[in-house]
Amino acid sequence: MRYDNKNISNVLEKVFDNFNVKKIVQDLIGAGGKVFVVGGAVRDLLLDRPLKDLDIEIHNLSQDKVINILKKHGKVDFVGNVFGVFKIKGLDVDWSLPRKDEAGRKPKVSIDTQMDIKQALVRRDLTMNAMAIDFETGKLIDPFGGQKDIKDKILSAPDKKFFVEDPLRFFRVMQFVGRFEMLPNKELDEICKKMDLTGVSKERIEKEFEKLLLKSKRPSMAFEWLDKIGRLQELLPELAATKDVEQNDDSHPEGDVFAHIMQVLDAAAKFDYESPEQKLIVIYAAL
Repeated sequence: MRYDNKNISNVLEKVFDNFNVKKIVQDLIGAGGKVFVVGGAVRDLLLDRPLKDLDIEIHNLSQDKVINILKKHGKVDFVGNVFGVFKIKGLDVDWSLPRKDEAGRKPKVSIDTQMDIKQALVRRDLTMNAMAIDFETGKLIDPFGGQKDIKDKILSAPDKKFFVEDPLRFFRVMQFVGRFEMLPNKELDEICKKMDLTGVSKERIEKEFEKLLLKSKRPSMAFEWLDKIGRLQELLPELAATKDVEQNDDSHPEGDVFAHIMQVLDAAAKFDYESPEQKLIVIYAAL
């Protein structure tokens, strides 16, 4: 979907209908706040995909003012108080304040409520996630060409410096390759070839693999990308060992054992399952 003035009201009404946040947003704007839909929700709106969660970022209001407004609408959970992230009980919405954070697993975070929206977006991982919609004007804010990258099926980083500060972003690229069937541009490929991946916990890596395997129609694309940039051997040596292992041409015209496994993997991803747990078991078994 191309975002333009014709569908501004439809897009915002879709957000309001799905998440019941209209009155809260109106109160925040009425108090002088600038309120934006940010991140994956904007991407999914442009792709016309179902909205499963929502990130709303609030600028120009102090943290105390935001909390007091949210409290009028329900019990506020301080899920990330130090990070300026809050939830209202019963709503699957993250309400956040713009922030700066340093590199590392335990970054020092500073909230800056007066931050410009472009400055806030540049810190995000990929251009397709570095867009916002202004609730008051309905304007799409896309300073890094995320909408074009979605159309062209390209993954690129808004800022190289910020991207490499968080090695988890490598694994996010990996799962986005499979989920959205998009490929990194040359610059991002080069970054990912050399990126230091130490310091990412196994639990966080596992979560990215789960997203890849549960949400992709063609998870093989992610493993083929790892091979393309020369990191399959490092990350999945058992899978890399199947490269160039020949098969009988009569029964396996697809190529080597790696190619065969990739076909099995994609086939397993297409079945209907009773639960995500069952799907994950079968897909890991296919691997």
